Amino acid sequence: MLSGRRSSAVLSVISIFALSSFGSSASARELRVGKDAPSVAETVALAEAGDVVLLPKGTWRGNIVIDKKITLRGQGGVLDGGGKGTVLQVDAAGAIIEDLTVRGSGKDLAKNEACVLFTKDARAATIRRVRVEDCAFGIYIDRAQKAKILDNRVVGTLEGHRSNRGNGIHLFNARYLLVKGNHVTGGRDGIYVSVTEDSLIENNKVSDSRYCVHYMFAYRNKLIGNTCLRNSEGYALMQSRNIVVKNNVALDNEGRGLLFRDATLCTIVGNRMERNGEGMFFYSSTENLIAHNIVRNNRVGVRVWAGSLRNEVRDNRFIANQTQIFFVGSKDIIWGKKGRGNYWSDYLGWDQDGDGLGDRPYRVGSFQTALVARFPAAALLMRSPALELISLLETRMPLLRTPTIVDRRPLMGKDKGSP
Repeated sequence: MLSGRRSSAVLSVISIFALSSFGSSASARELRVGKDAPSVAETVALAEAGDVVLLPKGTWRGNIVIDKKITLRGQGGVLDGGGKGTVLQVDAAGAIIEDLTVRGSGKDLAKNEACVLFTKDARAATIRRVRVEDCAFGIYIDRAQKAKILDNRVVGTLEGHRSNRGNGIHLFNARYLLVKGNHVTGGRDGIYVSVTEDSLIENNKVSDSRYCVHYMFAYRNKLIGNTCLRNSEGYALMQSRNIVVKNNVALDNEGRGLLFRDATLCTIVGNRMERNGEGMFFYSSTENLIAHNIVRNNRVGVRVWAGSLRNEVRDNRFIANQTQIFFVGSKDIIWGKKGRGNYWSDYLGWDQDGDGLGDRPYRVGSFQTALVARFPAAALLMRSPALELISLLETRMPLLRTPTIVDRRPLMGKDKGSP
């Protein structure tokens, strides 16, 4: 048991702490724009750390700077920049912006004018359930570590050429970001990620933009469960490494569903690319794992360009693409070296030992493949002695071949490498 003096001292400390905590909680206030002060800027100026500023129905003047840890919460209100500058700038760690509409920034891309700008001082700040429209950049994160961008609706402009518009969500030189549940349409790139590390982009939907999600010089990020619809290009990994791309969908994009250029040590698994110009595009990318993806009904299944070496490509499903593979290189690239290859819907080999793997390699651009591509009914002749002899000569006489992709262990039957 404590002595009477020690017990009193401990109780005094506990009481002081409890009173301090109660006082801090009790001091948090709700301030209403139009009631406690006539404008948003004046109401924010009255607020102290922990306070909530409420934005009621109506259109309110923007160009606001939040430099203290407060919550700006909409109750039907619209914050309008009138076409000048940045509408809402956040300079405070832990600040929260939620449940309002922000619109009408300036259009100067060189000045990074945006609907909402988080600066480097907005560490762990949050923007959620905000509608953003009619701005140069939608939401611009500039060096704000641990920021959260959640469940927002960003509508970019459709005016002019796409390259002259701002990005919907722009992430620059930051770490530990969470970008989740947003819907972005229009503008330049839906989500642009530059010099950003250790961040998660998850369950977002991007449509009618240039690039859906565009990584540049970004490391150790995760891209999970997103959907790209009707963009010029889908997901792009450029000059980046250690990116995990998992369980994403790319549908009806004009160009590539998934593009990786100068990408290294990335893990690309469980994605679905359908009805795009090209399902996947490799350019000068090495040492990546590409597995358990579905590439179906694209004009080109996968385009492989020179320099894309030492990638592990297995357990993918290439189904009913108009051209399964378009390859440019000086020598064959071999897939399926270790155990398993990929499923090809136009593979015409057999599996005599019943191990689920084809006994004959799948060679893109072979005589048989080209024949069936031009004349589908020729599949009925694939076991004829004459065509078997031509196929044998093709494997024995390199002069008859051009460099291509060779899958040594193609998957057969029901064993199609499902994600």
